[in-house]
Amino acid sequence: GADCAEDFSIKESETIEPGMVLVVAQDGLLQPSKKAYDKRVVGVVSGAGDYKPGIVLGKKHSRSKRVPVALTGRGYCEVDAHYAPIEVCDLLTTSPTPGHAMKANDSLKAFGAVIGKALYPLKNGTGLIPIFVALQ
Repeated sequence: GADCAEDFSIKESETIEPGMVLVVAQDGLLQPSKKAYDKRVVGVVSGAGDYKPGIVLGKKHSRSKRVPVALTGRGYCEVDAHYAPIEVCDLLTTSPTPGHAMKANDSLKAFGAVIGKALYPLKNGTGLIPIFVALQ
């Protein structure tokens, strides 16, 4: 494991998979991000690619479905490079593509909406890349 994650309750009506970027909904449950520069971002669903959760906090039995969300450390993240090519160490934020991150080009909008830094480039299209999760 390479991240520190915490179990969160999610909207059961949503399809949520490892690597997806999640935000807090009005009811306090997590759902995939759906807009650019969303300050409600919480983290990335842990367990995608070769990285499994390292430490999982908040494990408890619940009536609602729960998933581990990486709050810090290394993990894989779904990204969309249609908006701009992603280079190593680019800051990432939420994108209009559901559950995906994108390069944060606008530093004013990015404040409070940064998920972390890319650890691998993606020139175009969508893909799963390793990132360093560091909410800012």
